[in-house]
Parts: sequence; structure tokens; C-alpha cells
Amino acid sequence: MKQLVNICMLFILAGVTLLACKKDNSVSSAVNFTYNYFPDEIGSYVIYEVDSIAQDDKSNKRDTTRYLLKELIASDFLDNSGRPTLRIERYYKFYNKNIPYDSMNWIGPRVWFANKTAYSAEKVEENVRYLKLSFPLSKGEKWNGNVYNTFGEKEYEVKSLDVPEIINNVHFDSVVTVRQLEKIDFIEYIYEAEKYARNVGLIYKVRDSLYDGGTPDTIGFRYKQKIISYGK
Repeated sequence: MKQLVNICMLFILAGVTLLACKKDNSVSSAVNFTYNYFPDEIGSYVIYEVDSIAQDDKSNKRDTTRYLLKELIASDFLDNSGRPTLRIERYYKFYNKNIPYDSMNWIGPRVWFANKTAYSAEKVEENVRYLKLSFPLSKGEKWNGNVYNTFGEKEYEVKSLDVPEIINNVHFDSVVTVRQLEKIDFIEYIYEAEKYARNVGLIYKVRDSLYDGGTPDTIGFRYKQKIISYGK
């Protein structure tokens, strides 16, 4: 009888070990495929501070728009192709020197959408679909970010991966930087990039397009979006 019990215990332990190995392999696979750079948990949100500057030195004009932006993964549904789709609600608080942000109500929402598949993370921004990430991510990897829209080819490239970074005093252990456009010479400075953190998502976005036409006068715009908090 004792021998039979011992044999049963061995089978149970073997089963537990097998399940544990499967679970560990599953977690490891998810990390290695870098899926968690684009989390899809309903109810999670990120709050950003945004600065948008339109610059025209020839007219001596500089218009600055400053606001807080909150992106909330509100729900999910199946799109017309039967794919799981995230509904992303975007809320705003516009800067007012006389009223602190904490005393303002959120305005919105404007609605964007996102799809996360085994191979990609896509985002629909103002009815335009972009291929944001291509899984599994690897340094130096390139893809056409405009493959699903009509804007023409735009080469995205992973410039760094799994690098620690601090933004607005918020520390992230693993960050990927995706350069979306870069053209820098004596006349133009054009640079676009996004940074994503594991289990958080987008934490930083920059879009700069400046042109001086061979003169000291600069025309263009600068846009920066930086995370200040996140949660659920």
C-alpha cells in the first residue's frame, strides 16, 4: 500500500512540474515575443503631458498649446473582420494659468482603436491605421508603418530595445524606441519617434518638423507627449 501511495505521489509531482514548466515557458514566450510592450488590459490608462508648438520666426509668431491627455482602454469588441479590437478613449485637460489641472474636469472622449495580433500592434488614429509594432521586436528591425493607409511608405525602425529609461521621474526597466522618420540636414530637421515600456505601452512621442529655407528664420512645429502617470 505504501508503495502505491509513493507511486501516486510521483505522478502528481510530475504533473505539477509539467504544468509549472508550461506556465514558465508561456510567460517566457510572451516576454521574448515582446507582446507586453503593447498591453491590452481593459481599464488600464496612461496620462501624458503634451506640448505642441507652432513656430514661424519670419512672422515672429510662436503658438504653444499645452494640455494633459488621458488614454483609457475602455472596452473591446470584434471588428468587421472578426478581429478583437480595443476601444481607446482619449480625454483632455487644456492648460489654464489660472486653474490648476486638479480642478478641471476631463473633456471628451475622442475615440481611437487598436488591434493586437500575434505579429503586430496596429492603432487607428483619427480614422488612419498605423502599424506601430512588429512582433517579435528586435533591434534594427524595420517595417512600413503606413502599410495599412494611403500616405505612402514610411520606414519604422527599432533603434533600441529593453533599455531602462526615466521619463518625468518615472522609471521603466525595459523601453523600446521606434524611430518613425528622420531627415536632418542644413535646411530641414524632421524627426518622429515613439517609446514603449513593457506592461505600460506608449510612454513618449515626439514629432518635430522644422524648416529654415537657408535663412536664420525657422518655420514648423514641435510636438512632445510624455507620460506622467499610469494605472488601472
